[in-house]
Amino acid sequence: MQTLASSATKSEAGKVCRRENFDRPPATPEADVLESKERFRRLVERSADSVAMVDCEMRYLSVSSRWETDGAIGCGEAIGRSHWELFPNLPEYWQQNARACLTGVLEYSEFVTGRSPVCEAEQIEGCGSGRVKWVFLPWKNCSGAIGGLLLFAEKIAEELAPKNGYHKLTSNVKTPQLEIKRKLTPIALENAADTVFFTSAEGQICYANKAACNLFGYSESELLNLTVSDIDSQFSVSDWPELWEKLKQQSNFTFKATYKTRNGACFPVEVKVNYLEYGGCEYCCAIARDISARIAAESALLEAKEQLQAVLDAVPGLVSWVSSDLRYLGVNRHLATAYQMPAEIFSGQKVGFLDTSPKFNDLVYDFFASPQKKTSQEVITNIRGEDKTYLIVAQKYHKNTAAVFVGLDITESKQSLFALQESEERLRQQAAKLEQTLLVLQRTQTQLIQTEKMSSLGQLVAGIAHEINNPVSFISGNVSHATGYIQELLKSIELYQKHYPEPVAEIHDWMEDLDLDFIKKDLPKLLNSMKVGSQRIRDVVRSLRLFSRTDAAQMKPVDIHEGLDSTVLILQNRLQAKGGRPGISLVKEYADLPRIRCYPGQLNQVFMHLLTNAIDALEEGGRNPQRCGTIQSQSLLSGGGSETEIFNPEIRIRTFLVSSSEVAIAISDNGPGMTEEVLDCIFDPLFTTKCPETSTGLGLAISQHLVVEKHGGKLHCVSRPGQGTELIVKIAIGND
Repeated sequence: MQTLASSATKSEAGKVCRRENFDRPPATPEADVLESKERFRRLVERSADSVAMVDCEMRYLSVSSRWETDGAIGCGEAIGRSHWELFPNLPEYWQQNARACLTGVLEYSEFVTGRSPVCEAEQIEGCGSGRVKWVFLPWKNCSGAIGGLLLFAEKIAEELAPKNGYHKLTSNVKTPQLEIKRKLTPIALENAADTVFFTSAEGQICYANKAACNLFGYSESELLNLTVSDIDSQFSVSDWPELWEKLKQQSNFTFKATYKTRNGACFPVEVKVNYLEYGGCEYCCAIARDISARIAAESALLEAKEQLQAVLDAVPGLVSWVSSDLRYLGVNRHLATAYQMPAEIFSGQKVGFLDTSPKFNDLVYDFFASPQKKTSQEVITNIRGEDKTYLIVAQKYHKNTAAVFVGLDITESKQSLFALQESEERLRQQAAKLEQTLLVLQRTQTQLIQTEKMSSLGQLVAGIAHEINNPVSFISGNVSHATGYIQELLKSIELYQKHYPEPVAEIHDWMEDLDLDFIKKDLPKLLNSMKVGSQRIRDVVRSLRLFSRTDAAQMKPVDIHEGLDSTVLILQNRLQAKGGRPGISLVKEYADLPRIRCYPGQLNQVFMHLLTNAIDALEEGGRNPQRCGTIQSQSLLSGGGSETEIFNPEIRIRTFLVSSSEVAIAISDNGPGMTEEVLDCIFDPLFTTKCPETSTGLGLAISQHLVVEKHGGKLHCVSRPGQGTELIVKIAIGND
């Protein structure tokens, strides 16, 4: 037999991946896996050597003709069948090497056996005493996950074969590499980011890396005294025998569990376990990863997708959204029904896979190739054998990486020869509705993305605030005790000075150098500044936690003023003087308001947008000489007078009762104000008077959506050029 050398195999496989991925647009993860399999399958089939490709369960995916010839296997007979089914009598070390490569313990395996697997299993005559060099090389998909093995076999001369049967190759070239791998393996395990621990056949933990100790809160020695049931909150000792037998039969599998730390806290994990044998003993290798954040993100993403799908299904037309690699991201219910196909089938498919509308395909291709943001065009498509004409309106989003296509059936209108003017007007109105629908869709999607970001930010801020709050509480608590102790020590010194006014010379000199009177005066000030500083940190932490509001998904009664204050504190840095602009004065005029039933996190977003816009306006006003007042200053050199331009920027926050059932929050600035033309457009999505690189034009649109649609309130703006701007939010008080 012949084979591809392991180094050459790695190089060739890498070339195939690079060659076939060149200039290819990004695809879905599922498509990547299929393409990876296809590349390696073609590599194996075209090889002139004895090579086979199997998946993680050792099922044949592809074999070379030489492999079938050497193994006495009929053409295509091996495909889909298990390697262990074809060759049930392979030696144990052969299986161990395969498992080690599949689990990632070995990057590749190279060893020698007495015969080929067919001869060794069935003792076929004619195999002789020749020996075979085996190479196992894991193949990986484009996401980096192991998908199976590439098996290579090469018959070697008798004089080059080992005398004592099986052993790993130990030539002078390979020995240094194997030695380095042997030394690096325990280091890699110990410093791995994931939790790794080994258990014995009885479920006793016999090894744990640093990540495991940090995750569970135990020392290494403490973990080695525990069993699996001690760290798995849903696992009992009686379950272990069944799990162990399953692991021995399957070699490896992945499952989800709930682990608990030393202090009793529980969290979800994804665990991959592998069965290993070493030194005559059996072990279970477990690699666990905390998936709390993933589960939360998946839940939020699923909710966002469901909400977006509901909006799309409500659109009266055929709606599809497509990525820039020309694959469907999804379709609405009407489009799927029109083609009598489940909506899920469209996801990931290339545009044109139905081969029913070449003009629509051309529209999609040309639209993504052009710099246009919007387009509309009439196309003809064949639906269930009937040609229909659709008006397609398209708009890009996500920085031109995707687009929404909405199609309105205009077949009857195009076929009609009468009442033509009325039909044209109706079409224009429908097109306008479609454009408005696109804007609604874009705003909804942007809000969903913003909500997901705020959810992630809230979790992060809450975690950081918790970590900061502990040491600050420790410092703040100890400062008060330290103040008391120091006062007692100073009192003791005063008593010594009173009853022993004439100390010895050494004490007298020390007191002179110490300057005790200064310390008595300065020490209380120092302690008080420490107390004020720690209280300031606690206020900042409290504001961050109030702003993030991890319970934002629930409507609850809250103090509106707390949300305003926390938002102001977060924006405190932008209120300070900078770039030639003086500091922005902040005036609060809070009324005595009851607690308001609302979504606190969403209202905090509104306050953030409104205050940020006010600060931006004042910064623009500070750069505009026409907005500045003047004062007279006298020149000491010339004796003459001159005018110095000044600007005193100010933001005013007012809260007041509109009625017994409604409150208002007004945020105003003395910036440059707006014209009527600008004022009419400020709530339109994507409208902005700022630089496009620094503003998305969605802040006020999102704020209006949160106030009007989420809280049933009102958002009103009053502004005139040169007289500043005021935005007023009105919402119902609600019942507790």
